[in-house]
Amino acid sequence: MSNPDKPTTDDRAASDGTPLDAVAFAHLIDGFAPFETAPVLAVAVSGGADSMALALLAHEWAQTRGGKIVAMTVDHGLRSDSAHEAKWVAQALRTHGIDHIVLPWFGDKPRGAVQERARIARYDLLDQACATHGILHLLVAHHLDDQVETIAMRVSHGTKPMGRAGMSSRRFLKSVRLLRPLLSVAKNDLIATLKARGQDWIEDPSNQNPKFERVRIRKDTRITVAADQENIPSDAVETRLALEETIANVLARSVMILPVGVAVVDTAGIYRSQDRDVRCYALGQVIRTIGGAAYMPSFDALANLLDAAYDDASHRSSLGGCVIHRKSDRIYIFREVGRMDKTPMVIDPDVLRSGGCVRWDNRFEWTALSPVLPPLAGIWIGPLVLCDVFHTKAFRAAFGEIVGFIADLPRAALASMPALYDKEGLRSVGG
Repeated sequence: MSNPDKPTTDDRAASDGTPLDAVAFAHLIDGFAPFETAPVLAVAVSGGADSMALALLAHEWAQTRGGKIVAMTVDHGLRSDSAHEAKWVAQALRTHGIDHIVLPWFGDKPRGAVQERARIARYDLLDQACATHGILHLLVAHHLDDQVETIAMRVSHGTKPMGRAGMSSRRFLKSVRLLRPLLSVAKNDLIATLKARGQDWIEDPSNQNPKFERVRIRKDTRITVAADQENIPSDAVETRLALEETIANVLARSVMILPVGVAVVDTAGIYRSQDRDVRCYALGQVIRTIGGAAYMPSFDALANLLDAAYDDASHRSSLGGCVIHRKSDRIYIFREVGRMDKTPMVIDPDVLRSGGCVRWDNRFEWTALSPVLPPLAGIWIGPLVLCDVFHTKAFRAAFGEIVGFIADLPRAALASMPALYDKEGLRSVGG
């Protein structure tokens, strides 16, 4: 079985603008098996050459196995012609018999960190759409040129071993596994694939905008696929996989995530690892999860935190939107209330009735188990700290009796719990 993370000699030799055929693509995607007998896959399609080529190849592959693909285009609404481009993609794919869905990004658009926030929104929309349609696999068209650029960017930032391995060929979102079957394929091959089929594509003007770091890296004449694919460490993938396995073992042995959104870390377990990188990555993933962030804090910040907590049995500090509080042989990690948006989040009952969910603070989701809901008019979600009675000892004592493990948690850890309110006050506490 092929390893989709790592280009083979044959893959590299075919990177001079050679069209991919069904056999070549089957070789690439075999590394992600098993699939269902009649596989149904989602393909993220922007209309660019990369994703259009992936859609056609995946469509042919699925058809020969009695399955199909569903192409999904996210309309970010960041450019005036984005809706028109989404319609063009739908029409182009329809000529190949490919189902297509447009996923609009509603709401206010960011003024800063546009690409990063758009990326987060894009994957959220794709993940939700896959869940709605019962699809287990989402293909995205990152290719070898993207991988080289990613590694160059990470190296320029002083990346650690896992970063030097570049993008992983697979990762898991909430409802779907995200697959990158083209990481060993050069962009020229994908363009050649479309030309061989007489299929046009769209050029995204943002790919030429030098205000974005990736574009500057791409335009750097020193960064070329021909020169730099050989600079990807031959053992980088193996190193990352070994690190991930070790980190997973440390997390399983040392960390407990409570339903209220608090992590309890066994100090002996986390410090038992002799590898500083492993300790930092493990703690970083916990902080990222509890803080609801897209990425973990910087490696240096994590290393400094671990050193400080090791030396001080009552250490307390904040990082990544979380409070890190050591109490003897345990480290409690919980959401920092002061970093939260406390604006009431009004619940739309129609979203729940239609099978959707309400996400709060990027940490908790409320999904209705039945389309029959109690009256929800005027209901909103906010942190428990907004409830006046929370600040009384009697309330916290009673709360601790109902849910035993809560009694051992720091008061500040309970303050960030999700709670349901109406005009009368507190109605329920989640978690």
